[in-house]
Amino acid sequence: GVACSSGQDLAFCRESSSYVPRMGVACAVCQIPARKDEDRYAAEMACVRTGSLKPLVGNFEADAGHVMCLGIYDGHGGKGVAELLKTKLHQEILKRECIPEATKVDKPASEEGKAPLVEEGKYEPEKTDRGQESCDTFSENAIKEAYRAIDGLSRVEHRFCGSTAINLFITNLPDGSRRVRCAWAGDSRAATFHRKSYKSFRELSSDHNLDREDEKERVMKHGKTLGGAVVARRRNRAGEPVGPFAVFSDHPDTNNLSLMMTRSIGDAMHSKAVIPDPEFKEFIVAKDEHVRIIMASDGLWRVVDYKTARKMLKSAPNPIRAANRLAIESVWRTQRKTHMKLDDVTVVVVDIVGSDSAMNETEKARP
Repeated sequence: GVACSSGQDLAFCRESSSYVPRMGVACAVCQIPARKDEDRYAAEMACVRTGSLKPLVGNFEADAGHVMCLGIYDGHGGKGVAELLKTKLHQEILKRECIPEATKVDKPASEEGKAPLVEEGKYEPEKTDRGQESCDTFSENAIKEAYRAIDGLSRVEHRFCGSTAINLFITNLPDGSRRVRCAWAGDSRAATFHRKSYKSFRELSSDHNLDREDEKERVMKHGKTLGGAVVARRRNRAGEPVGPFAVFSDHPDTNNLSLMMTRSIGDAMHSKAVIPDPEFKEFIVAKDEHVRIIMASDGLWRVVDYKTARKMLKSAPNPIRAANRLAIESVWRTQRKTHMKLDDVTVVVVDIVGSDSAMNETEKARP
């Protein structure tokens, strides 16, 4: 930890960084916990050919078959589910991918493609249908099944808390370009910045909440057909409606427990209309492109907009400085410009370039 503040609500920050020249990637993380310290992050390198999963720190020599795995998990009601996601999600995805040749054993046909969850006998997902997709990446189906698996485990081990999840999976393609797949459930967010001075940006994710008409419609349909889902405002002690609309499992006069999000991991005590299934977005970084990605918990995005983020990226020569500046700026803005309580903030900044310029540009961008 690095000292950040002497205040009671903020004590230190956590940092890590990595440089992977063969993938043309430099990345850094800065996390500033508030009092509850419920954010978690994971940075690992998976190899689908050998089944290995290693921490992503310092210089890392990636080979064919490697998938860079980055994740942010913003816990609420406790840190248990976020901790589960940090320690087990990438492992669970890897289990559902290609079985390494060295570990293959003869199995009955009925058992082919099945992988148990964290504990034997608890869960057996359907066989992943990869279609024409390369074995050197993580399929959407494997990622979704892993999200569901951690959700199931969370509902047993940590019934009273939950977490958002957002992940980036980065792989090399044969022509020297890079594939970036983003998966998310909840309101942690990612965005890309590219071209000169990062003047172009694109949202990689869209918050799962009732502001999205498709999510609101899904929740209300669940309530009408299956019950256990009500969209309403919270109640104060006098029984008066206050604040924005949220998802309840029953009418707020009966049960005032609610969530602002429409998707999350865990949250066993909340409405079953709040689901763990992630959404996906994917793009290719061409071999002559340079893209910078910001992935962060809502501790950043609730006070820093894309225009402000772009200005800070322009003045930051590498990912670690960018991540630090963004995290510190979010804390400063929360304290000085809002009446909100300090929240945990976790910021990941990733620089990706194609192979034609990888050794030059990522060297400049090294943390």
